[in-house]
Amino acid sequence: MRPVPALIALAALAALAYGCWPVPEVAPAVLAPASAGRSLSSYFNLGASPAPVAAVTSAAPGLEQQLARLAASGSPDDAYAAYQLIDNCIMFQKEGRLPLLEFERGSDMTAEEKAAQQHLCADLTERQKTTRLELLAQAAKAGVPGASTRFFEEGPFGDRSALRSRPDDPLVLAWKQQAIAQLTAQAEQAELSSLSTLMIAYLTDGEVSKKDAPKAYGYLLALRMVHDDILTPGSTNPYQDNYWHGLRDELTPEQQALAMEKANAIAARFRQHTGRPAHG
Repeated sequence: MRPVPALIALAALAALAYGCWPVPEVAPAVLAPASAGRSLSSYFNLGASPAPVAAVTSAAPGLEQQLARLAASGSPDDAYAAYQLIDNCIMFQKEGRLPLLEFERGSDMTAEEKAAQQHLCADLTERQKTTRLELLAQAAKAGVPGASTRFFEEGPFGDRSALRSRPDDPLVLAWKQQAIAQLTAQAEQAELSSLSTLMIAYLTDGEVSKKDAPKAYGYLLALRMVHDDILTPGSTNPYQDNYWHGLRDELTPEQQALAMEKANAIAARFRQHTGRPAHG
């Protein structure tokens, strides 16, 4: 039995909610995607609540000012924050809202929030749209949580169609290798969006990677253990074997044991990051 598309979609949404759209903090008159110097442990504070957006004022810094401040630090975390500011503006100008933010917190943006975002994004330039990919690459290379997943989703040089139109291009092949290596490094550190992204990628043959059931199952088990820790009592864990037993059944007992060993190590790192007690 293969995992049904609805479950794959649910896992993808989990990756987006936990990784690509961390709980926002607030900069003046704008939803800020991440704060400077965000630590790995704070990234796993999944229960945090977003603060209200400040009202737009004439003194509120514009997009160019905020990007200049972030660039001045030279921090990979700030590079990712700058990427998100620009990417949020691109999405907002296209949709008139920030869908992933609304999904993550379970409510629509208010009129005040939309006005603040519109004010911020009014001066978005083509140069800023282009440089966002350089900022993302810097953040992903440095291991900023969530950045590796966004790097993977953007595609080679921001063009996912290159995966189909130029699959044998050396530059595209190098990008694939880099994207998987970055995700793997972050998944080993129990970064949730990378775990979900790799699990989905290895379920089937895709444009970036080939099917690898043992790896997919190892990441699935790690996600199950982590969600057992963070879900509220009575919640359904979407990574339970009754949903995914078809994947497990593709593996030999030895492969299942190795996947469990790998998952235990990843889950232990998650508990270490979050200060949760180790399971005996």
